Amino acid sequence: MQDTHANPEQKAESPTEKKQDIPKEVVEKAEFFSPMQVPERSEVFMEKDTEVEQRLQELLRSLSEETMQLKEFLGEENRLMNELCVSIKQITRKLGISLDIPPSSIPVKKKVKRVILNEEGCLTLFSEKQVHSAFLAEYPPEIVMAVLWVVMPKLAQVVVRYRKKVGKRVSIFRKLKNELKGIARTVIGSQQKAEKLAGENKRC
Repeated sequence: MQDTHANPEQKAESPTEKKQDIPKEVVEKAEFFSPMQVPERSEVFMEKDTEVEQRLQELLRSLSEETMQLKEFLGEENRLMNELCVSIKQITRKLGISLDIPPSSIPVKKKVKRVILNEEGCLTLFSEKQVHSAFLAEYPPEIVMAVLWVVMPKLAQVVVRYRKKVGKRVSIFRKLKNELKGIARTVIGSQQKAEKLAGENKRC
């Protein structure tokens, strides 16, 4: 016959004692993933977003300023380039000259055999299959700059030669002027004397 009476020394395990049997790491992980401890948005992320937004605004402001300045420079570049080309046209037309330019000095993709800047200020490119001619100012700024780099020394030489030629003419004109003035004084003086003598003879 079994003893139905419980042993007084044996006690039922309490809930607290059962909890102590759970490993400590499991309890810590459960507490770490508690939904009450996860914020909807971290303050650190909000601060970073604000910094990024401010940085983007600064970049856009800088880009806008650079774009406006670039627009002004491009407008001024076109105006100055056109004025320079018109001045070159006036000089070449006055002197009646055309200038050969080394093809290697022109930054073009096509293979060019010959380049000429004529007295009307037109730049003509001769390639194997075609010929392209236009007013110098109508070409890209890089080509205009390359042409000016070659043309300016040549124009300086032509102007010096032209100045010497004009100087010789001026020297001749000065000599002729002095000689003709002397001849004119002599002729006028002789004529006045002749008229004076003729008047005296009439009185007699």
